[in-house]
Amino acid sequence: MASWTTHERHYRYYDNCFLKRTLSPSEYQRDFRGQLHISLDNAARLANEAATLDFIGQETDIPVPRVIHAGEHSDGSYHLWTELVPGVPLKEIPLSDQHTVIEQIERYKSTLQGLRSSCIGGPTVAKQLQRDEMWITKHSPAKEYVFCHNDLSQSNVIVDPDTLEVNGIIDWEFAGFFPKCFDVPFYRSLKPPGAQIRSLADTCELEQFFSVLSVPEIGLRRGPTAVLVSDILNGMEDS
Repeated sequence: MASWTTHERHYRYYDNCFLKRTLSPSEYQRDFRGQLHISLDNAARLANEAATLDFIGQETDIPVPRVIHAGEHSDGSYHLWTELVPGVPLKEIPLSDQHTVIEQIERYKSTLQGLRSSCIGGPTVAKQLQRDEMWITKHSPAKEYVFCHNDLSQSNVIVDPDTLEVNGIIDWEFAGFFPKCFDVPFYRSLKPPGAQIRSLADTCELEQFFSVLSVPEIGLRRGPTAVLVSDILNGMEDS
């Protein structure tokens, strides 16, 4: 059973399932200054992923892992248990064969963009962020926001190495309804999303959207989803 721990998460593979969880308070790590590293919205991102997996599984034919359990543990950590997707990441498929996989991804991406909403955010408003800041909820009279994975890299597409069929798309914690420009084709490059996003021509458009979205305003309600879009670029930087 392979397992590893980062500054904000613990991951473990079992025979037929996968655990992704936040660290409990007793496991928080310290940075180079000796201060505890506490990731904002860490549990909320996993809750968003659980809701997204259920949503995509019900509304589309896109292969995603089934959620076995999601919820807060008694030690204060948030656990997301999913079925294990067999196969290898796209980045391990020879470049000469990747076009076959990319064609499938493009079809799934088109399916995602067929899901539309008039407001940004994840597929559920059941969980609210507990932040000090107040955030503008950006709405559109038309359903112009499309569903985006927001971290669709080669590491997050699991492929059968023999048939080249996509067995599953994973890591949906940043997913939700956003402007179409958010749906960046990271899967076309071996580079991690963080390295790609800094060189994109649309980065200015993304930053402009964030600047409008995240202006603090007294009296406005908090963001309507388990994930604030400002976390997306931060997550890409860590990828």
